[in-house]
Amino acid sequence: MWYKCENGSLDRPQEIDSTSSAVYVYVRKDITEIPAEEDRPAHYEWMETKIRKEDWEVYEQVLGHGEALDDVYAALTELAEMIVGE
Repeated sequence: MWYKCENGSLDRPQEIDSTSSAVYVYVRKDITEIPAEEDRPAHYEWMETKIRKEDWEVYEQVLGHGEALDDVYAALTELAEMIVGE
């Protein structure tokens, strides 16, 4: 589930934050700088979700396999084009 968050500084938050918590990885999207107004200083707002570090590690492993599979599919496509071209 995504939650709306904000900070009170001009430091842009990281999109992937795996260091501020021992338990969670925070994933952020739609990071927007909000300009200062009369009653409020400039700051950032974003949508955020948290994922347990164990689950994040599995996601990264799966993502790595997906990239490797993309390379295999590209090689197979190239091979098929070479065979058909003969």
